[in-house]
Amino acid sequence: YHLQQKGLSTILLEAHQLTAGTTWHTAGMLWRLRPSDTDVELHSYTREMCIKLEEETGAHSWTENGGLFIACNKERHDEYKRLSTMGRYFGIESHMLSPTETQELYPILNVDDIYGAMHSPTDGTIDPTGFVNAYKKAAERLGSRFVEHCRVEGIDTEAYSVQGQPRRRVTAVRALGQTIKTGTVVNCTGAWANAITDMVGLQIPLRAMKHAYIVTESIKGVHPGLPNLRDHDLSIYFKIQGDSLALGGYEQNPEFWPNVDPGFHFGLFDLDWDTFNQNLEGHIKRCPLIENVGIKSTVCGPESFTPDHKPLIGPDVELRGFVHCCGFNSMGMMLGGGVGREVAAWVTQGAPNVDLFSMDVARFHPDCPRDASWIEDRTHESYAKTYSIVFPHDEPLAGRMVRKSALYETLLEQGCVYQNRQGFERPGWFAPGVDTKCKDYDFYAAYEDKISGLERTVRPKHDEHVYHELIEAECTFGWGKNVDLVEQECLAARTGVAVFDQSYFGKFFLEGPEAMKAADWLCTARMDSSREIGSVAYTALCNARGGVQADLTVTKLAEDKFYMAAGGTTSTHDRRWISGELEKSGFQATLRDASDDYCMLSIQGPYSRTLLSDLVDISLEDESIPFSTCRHAKLAGHDLMILRLTFVGELGFELHVPSQSAVPVYQAIMKAGEALTESKGVKVANAGYRAIDSMSAEKSYRHWHADLSNAETPLEAGIGFVALAKLKTETPFLGREALVKQREEGLSRKLVCLTVDGEGRPETPLHGSETMWRDGECVGFVRSTAFGFSSNLQIAYGYVDTPGGKPLKPKQIDEWLAAGKWHIGDKLTQRPSTYRPKCVFDPLNKRVKGDYPPEVLA
Repeated sequence: YHLQQKGLSTILLEAHQLTAGTTWHTAGMLWRLRPSDTDVELHSYTREMCIKLEEETGAHSWTENGGLFIACNKERHDEYKRLSTMGRYFGIESHMLSPTETQELYPILNVDDIYGAMHSPTDGTIDPTGFVNAYKKAAERLGSRFVEHCRVEGIDTEAYSVQGQPRRRVTAVRALGQTIKTGTVVNCTGAWANAITDMVGLQIPLRAMKHAYIVTESIKGVHPGLPNLRDHDLSIYFKIQGDSLALGGYEQNPEFWPNVDPGFHFGLFDLDWDTFNQNLEGHIKRCPLIENVGIKSTVCGPESFTPDHKPLIGPDVELRGFVHCCGFNSMGMMLGGGVGREVAAWVTQGAPNVDLFSMDVARFHPDCPRDASWIEDRTHESYAKTYSIVFPHDEPLAGRMVRKSALYETLLEQGCVYQNRQGFERPGWFAPGVDTKCKDYDFYAAYEDKISGLERTVRPKHDEHVYHELIEAECTFGWGKNVDLVEQECLAARTGVAVFDQSYFGKFFLEGPEAMKAADWLCTARMDSSREIGSVAYTALCNARGGVQADLTVTKLAEDKFYMAAGGTTSTHDRRWISGELEKSGFQATLRDASDDYCMLSIQGPYSRTLLSDLVDISLEDESIPFSTCRHAKLAGHDLMILRLTFVGELGFELHVPSQSAVPVYQAIMKAGEALTESKGVKVANAGYRAIDSMSAEKSYRHWHADLSNAETPLEAGIGFVALAKLKTETPFLGREALVKQREEGLSRKLVCLTVDGEGRPETPLHGSETMWRDGECVGFVRSTAFGFSSNLQIAYGYVDTPGGKPLKPKQIDEWLAAGKWHIGDKLTQRPSTYRPKCVFDPLNKRVKGDYPPEVLA
């Protein structure tokens, strides 16, 4: 529907008939209040489309019976208050209910053990057949074609090269003995998606599982006006089905369906009652009437699941013209409308309109889908934790150690508590003297012997798992138990030296005769001949709408060679974007991925230069290596690149070291650190990303997929300086027209910084998704937050909307922001806050220049 609406000629090939497979038996409940703002927006759009298409086509699909969320403890209640608070910005009505009010709304419930509930009256239920038929009618009116009983027999691709690098692209689809020539295929086949990717030699992290619900006989007191119900703590749901209930949930020991049957269209599996009884016990606890009611039918069908319970969306990283749209984790009905809109934008415009990175297939490094055990382990964990509270500092136990730096074991010996990003182990914080290794996944002892559906034996449950205990201690909406360790790492960076292993960063070389032209086209910062060799620039890479597709540093090593360092979480995404744009532009330049070839050690703090000076064979004084420059050097006899940069706001140096040299270089640094501590009493410590998050927030440094994304421009994100010099020239670059237009018209939204009033750590910290209020009006929500241990402030960043969405010039919007009285809405309370037009720590950037007050260097 959405692709046809964008002007493309589309044809849908259905192996059997529409709604076959998973769609026909889906529960179809729609819940919009979720921890992700992107999810909220996409679910809301789906609801709007239900109503819109029903009016346009006459096909009924929407029943607005509402949703009820049961909280059995304070943490869950706090989560619901957080969701309700964020819903205020999106205009979603919700109410927090006491146990008594909950029972008044839903009289047949047992509420003796509940803490409270949240009621969202404008949620509801989607009829899958009605919704599919409505989309079909609407799409056909636009000219789209549907062919049922048409199994795809193959997808043709062809090899070609771009500047000597091999590539592949889609050329046709074969079905019913015929060939359809096309350059774009969208894989929307759910649990059968792997069969399609197998046709083109791709691997995706998706597994089919058996997922079930049962439908009761008539229950007195049940009627269509009751809301659907979720009790996350019992891992169950109730769906209203006339005067009956459809009862489902997420058990701890789901059964995989490894050999997906291509002929399984409207079939069902026999229900495994031993497995489903885990859910049924919860259903009976919440509604005792269920124990004595008959079962009308059982529905156990296939569903696709992924390693992080998010869909797989977007263009493939390797195969041009192949677009993924599968792995919806039982949320296909809810997300279908919104994702359909965004995939259509992606295909026709080159990028979605909203930040879809959490669903982007490129969020996974290619190494991960190649490992079957990694997919299975992570998919089990995400399934089993479907209804768990989403805490900001939670970490998976499954699928660990797939990717790690050469320093992994060395740092583990120092008590490194690792976080997992894109399958890579990166330091979170350090607990010296503690066994912090994440042990092999034991499936939470959910299986007795073998994993259901797989020929794999499960290891016994760990008697002790210190890493798990450390992570569990951070799973709270209060202060985690390890926060003091993070504070000490920040103290080392602010007063002595902190050593950060940032090896998970993506490292790329842009090379070729026209590398400079290519870099100048891709980057908002100037990369032409005016930039000196050895200079380093922080830059944005924009799409045609001006949205920031990536932000990274670019080092000019030669006229025909540039070195790019990108955040590790987004490295695959960034590589896909850069490679795609290089191909479109036709410049004689190639991108070489050297991510695994180098480690990256960042040495930060007032004494960083003192520590490193005796170790390297070059001068580290300002005249030799000014800020934002790169020099080649040797350290302990090992070649490396030194970039004078910081992401914590201190005098600092990034050491980009060949991986084989990383351990001896690190050991030399730490040995020198011990000597510095002994001679001058300077604190030298390992530090992790929790400390980086705190200190970068104090400096107003941006994080992609948090403070900025493809949906925001550099001007909106407050980093207009990355494009300003080039905008003053006539130099063309990707996104220029959109940014010029926005500068002329003004901004209708802008990223702002607020701090919670009061001194020291507040009783409860912020965690993100809180609302931002100006003069009593909700104008935005928090996108990222951290406590600044150096400034002693709770810091929050979020985009706020101007009055009526009217564009304002920079001076106007700054005056409007400064004139307001600000609050942050947190769990339905208003926390007085202060607008901060400048960063809260060292706003003059003296420390970055090595200009410290005497007491710091005493």
